[in-house]
Amino acid sequence: MRFVANFEVASDVSVVADGQVLKICDPREAFKALIRNIPRSEFTAPFLLSVHVYFDADALDEAVDAAEDYLATCLNMLAFTTGSAFRKHRIRQIVDAEPSSKSAMRDVRMWSDRIEYDDPQPFLDHEHTKTIERLLEFDIPPAIRRALRWYRRGIDASSPDDQFTYFWFALEIVAEFQKPAAKVNDKCPHCQSALYCEKCETHPQHRPYAKQAIRALLMEADDSCDDATAALLDKTRNSLMHGATLKEIEGSLPDPHESVIDTLGRLLWKALAKQFPREMFDGSLVMGVPSTYVHYKATAVAHIQTVVPIDADGHFDLNFTGMVMAMKPFGPPQSALPSAVRMTSEQLDQLRSLSYQKGNQQEMLERIRQNVREQGGHIYALVISTDMAAIHKAIERGEVGEWQDLFRQFIDTAQVVY
Repeated sequence: MRFVANFEVASDVSVVADGQVLKICDPREAFKALIRNIPRSEFTAPFLLSVHVYFDADALDEAVDAAEDYLATCLNMLAFTTGSAFRKHRIRQIVDAEPSSKSAMRDVRMWSDRIEYDDPQPFLDHEHTKTIERLLEFDIPPAIRRALRWYRRGIDASSPDDQFTYFWFALEIVAEFQKPAAKVNDKCPHCQSALYCEKCETHPQHRPYAKQAIRALLMEADDSCDDATAALLDKTRNSLMHGATLKEIEGSLPDPHESVIDTLGRLLWKALAKQFPREMFDGSLVMGVPSTYVHYKATAVAHIQTVVPIDADGHFDLNFTGMVMAMKPFGPPQSALPSAVRMTSEQLDQLRSLSYQKGNQQEMLERIRQNVREQGGHIYALVISTDMAAIHKAIERGEVGEWQDLFRQFIDTAQVVY
C-alpha cells in the first residue's frame, strides 16, 4: 500500500524560495520526499521545513516505523551534503495514498500538536545552593570537571542513544583518571585466570586496560553492580560505537530497552560522587537524581477518515485546514510549588456552584474543584501556583465578588505542598 507521511523538520537552512518544492527520489524507488519552507507569520516561532515522504508499507499501523526510517535517510543525506543541522520536529499525519477511485475518503493517522508548554518541576531551594557551595570547597580535578560536563550533556540530550554515549564518555574519563598504577595479570579469554608464560616462567602483567578500569569503577561505584550488568553496559557501548542504535539492539536489552540508560546514568552519578572527599557526605548535603534520565513525551494519535485534497501536481495537500487536534494543558504555565487550602463541606458546595457559573475565573474555579481531597476529617483543595497568585492579587486589591469572598474565608489556611 502507498502512504504519505507529513513531517516538520527543524533546520538551520531553508529552501531559497518559499513557493519552491524540492524533490528527492530514491533511485531504488523506495521513497519520494518533497521539501518546502513553512513560512512564518510570527518570527518568535522556530523555522521549520515541511517534508512529505511517499513510501510503501503493508498497513497503516506498520507505516510509522517505515516513515521514520525514510525520513532519517533524507536528513542524514541533507546534513552530509550541506553541512547543516536537520532535526525531526514532529510528525503530523500519515495518509493512505493508495490510488483509488472508489471513494474520496481516506484513512489518516493524525498526531496532535505537542502540548502548549511543559512546566518545570519545582525543585531548587536554598539547600541545593548550599550543597553546591560545600562541594566547590573541593578543588575539583580537571578530568572530573570534564566528566561532570558530559554528565550534564547526557541528562540534557533528547536522544536516548546520545544520552548513553555521553554518559559513557564521562565514565571513561573518570575510569582513566582513577586507574590504579599497579599492574594486573593478562587473563585467559575463556576461564579468566592469569596467563602464564612457560619460557619466561612468569605471569605477564600490564596496567589496566580502559575496559578493565571501567569495570573496576562500576563495581566500586555500587556494590549491587555485578558482572552481568557490567557486561550489558559494555555490549551496549560497543553496539552504539559500531553504528547500531538502541532500537536495533532492543532484543538483547532489558524491557524497556531505555532502562539501560538509567542503569548507566545512576552508576555514573555514584562514581562521580565518590570523586569528592568522603567527609563531605555527612548528611548535610541535599542532592537529587531523576526517576528516569530518558525524556518521555506524551502525544495523542487519532485514526480518522476524511477527504484529503490533491494539488495540481498530483501531490496530497496535508495542511488539513479547519481540522485541529491538540493536547490542552491542565492550566496556565506555572513554575512554583502548588498550595493546599482547607475548607468546610459548605464552602466546598459553594465552590462547586461557582465553578458552574459563567465568569472570568470559571476555568480557575473548575481546576480547583477537580483537585479536592478529604483527609483526616478535613477537606483540602490543591491550587496551582499561578492560580494562587491570582487569588492573592484579587484579595489584596479588595476585589468584590462571590469567589473572592469565598477564598477570603480560608486563604489563611494555604500551605505550600512539597
